[in-house]
Amino acid sequence: MKICCFGDTFSNTYAAAAAFFGGGSAHCEILCCETICETLRKVQDGECDACVVPLENSVEGTVTESADTIADTGLFITGEIVMPVKHSLIAGLGVKLGDVERVYSHPQALAQCRKNLQRLLPDAACVPVPYTSAGLDMLDRRSAAIARVPKEGQVVLADGMEDSDTNCTRFVAVRKTPASDGDKVSVAFSTRNESGALLRALEVLYARRINMTKIESRPAKKKMGQYVFFVDFLPGGEVLDDVMGELAGKCEELRFLGRYRKSDK
Repeated sequence: MKICCFGDTFSNTYAAAAAFFGGGSAHCEILCCETICETLRKVQDGECDACVVPLENSVEGTVTESADTIADTGLFITGEIVMPVKHSLIAGLGVKLGDVERVYSHPQALAQCRKNLQRLLPDAACVPVPYTSAGLDMLDRRSAAIARVPKEGQVVLADGMEDSDTNCTRFVAVRKTPASDGDKVSVAFSTRNESGALLRALEVLYARRINMTKIESRPAKKKMGQYVFFVDFLPGGEVLDDVMGELAGKCEELRFLGRYRKSDK
């Protein structure tokens, strides 16, 4: 099986991919990609059987590139895992905290460490890179990186850089074909721009006593004021085809994003 993930072998997403598919085994090859879009496109184009991308962080919210691209490509979420995310401030050998003028990391990781970076390095510039651990390859005598673990020849200047002790990220496995079962469902839909349209759609779930675990709006990318609503729900004993059929009748467009087993965490 060929899997791809966002980031290199030092990234949190690689760790999630290994947890999903048993990376390193003779039956699973994990390829690393520099962008979320590239990761998902490899599955869409049939180069890989599945991929793993981050979808939501407990501090910074939805990873919008993942959500938008999954919806746009017609791929399906087939699994999720929620993992604690720990960040370290990493530098080259001999570099001290007072030497650091630049800090490299992915924008999400920099945001998750905002307060601690301001406390430890108030004058340092935060420089975004394509994925969290990419900054480890850019270090010099005046820089540091926020990443999960250091590479050989690098040292940790500070552990626990994440601002929240409960910082965690929801990673999803994505395939070209949907799974046939699971206790959680993700959909994306749009409604008419008129009074009560969204309420009528959500009443489909309320009337069946279905627990909605997340709702978020994203721009429809058509014109100002048009939105797509991303919703996760737990269908329980309801027949999913019945729920989807009734929901489709209340929406202008409805996209099934996948049915899968919800994470234990």
